Amino acid sequence: MEDQVLPSQPPVGPQITPEQLAEMKARARELAIQQTLVQQQAVPQPQPQVIYVRRNLTVAEILLVLLVSCGIVTGTQWTWNFATNVLPRIEIKMR
Repeated sequence: MEDQVLPSQPPVGPQITPEQLAEMKARARELAIQQTLVQQQAVPQPQPQVIYVRRNLTVAEILLVLLVSCGIVTGTQWTWNFATNVLPRIEIKMR
């Protein structure tokens, strides 16, 4: 009789209720938030330094500005000429 093995039963320990589990989760969340805040306050954030560099225009940029400005002036003159001289001459004939 002594050689017989009794069916193993899990050890009966303290049971955690759902309310206790929710409290433990809330406490862990609060501690994590506090630790994060302490770490952020301990490490000062460096301010980014913006450096403006002034440089001269290159020859290509100057030529591009000259060509674009000449194109705008010429295009404006052609558009004005077309609008004032050619458009009034157009007649619409109906049969």
